[in-house]
Amino acid sequence: MRSPSVIYLITRTHGRRTHLLTSENLKAISKSRSLPEVVDQLLRSDYASEIGKLPTEEVDSVRLEKIFHRTLVERFLQPVKDTKGKAGEFLEAYAARIEVENLKRILRAKHSQEKIEEENLIPLGREHTILNFPALVKVENVEEAVALLRETAYAAISGRLDDYRRVGLPVVLESYLDDVYFTRLWETLKDLPDSNGLRWLVGEEVDLHNLQLVLSLKMRDLGSRLIEEIIIPVFYRLSKSTLRDLIQSGLDGAPEALAGTSYDDVAEQLLKSKEPSIDLEITLSRRLYQDASFALNQLFLELGYVVAYMLLCEREARDLVTIATALDLGISEEALQRRLLL
Repeated sequence: MRSPSVIYLITRTHGRRTHLLTSENLKAISKSRSLPEVVDQLLRSDYASEIGKLPTEEVDSVRLEKIFHRTLVERFLQPVKDTKGKAGEFLEAYAARIEVENLKRILRAKHSQEKIEEENLIPLGREHTILNFPALVKVENVEEAVALLRETAYAAISGRLDDYRRVGLPVVLESYLDDVYFTRLWETLKDLPDSNGLRWLVGEEVDLHNLQLVLSLKMRDLGSRLIEEIIIPVFYRLSKSTLRDLIQSGLDGAPEALAGTSYDDVAEQLLKSKEPSIDLEITLSRRLYQDASFALNQLFLELGYVVAYMLLCEREARDLVTIATALDLGISEEALQRRLLL
């Protein structure tokens, strides 16, 4: 039987769902010719109160991105505040993806020796993370950032440093963060009743992360042994043996390796792509958010409904950031439409 707090949470989420921008809204916004035009369209949305405070001459993609991310964090954390017990623990673990994303941004910046400030991170209050982000952004290099994680849930990332130094790719470290995040989430999920919808959404996302990791690293000619060592050790619809076959075959052999799974169409799409290395992440993200759209209409009265809503909040923020950045950089509408996750 669902607890009263979960029923209350689902009811509250159903009300918040109406505040999401529809696909039609996002499509219309993506056809804007300028950032002020984007702002005009968002003045009838959840972003209105903050965007309305921006003087026209101060409208740029950086300021808009901060607003989009602040709204995303509020949407993510409100269900956590509304829920107690095991369901609350799961949603708190789910919302930790924001913390993980910020860590990835820092590691990429330190790897590239680029300056990063706390304002370049997704805003996350101190009460929602134990990580010292002000200190992390100030370190000189990746090794110092890893050292600061010594007393946290990510402490064992230091074991990946030798592989990182050898191949020179931050994804080796990022995959460890995903490992910690999804392994914890999968374990938390086991304590929840009626979790089939949740298992599907979380399991599908793990599968898609592993697909992206394997295929992107094969495109960079990384050794099969290393790839097999750093995949996320959670297997849903993709078995360990299937992933091993995919690691051995790479992109050209992906259709055969994925035959009979629910991901065989992904391989076909990538083989048809003129730029598979660019389209890989977009293709897999679209699949995840399509699942979330389906779940939002099928999982009402299940906790999976709340996670589907959170995923679509994430998609909305990502697409709005993409639109604003494209307009600021003068990227063509055709190129922008290719990058949207609708």
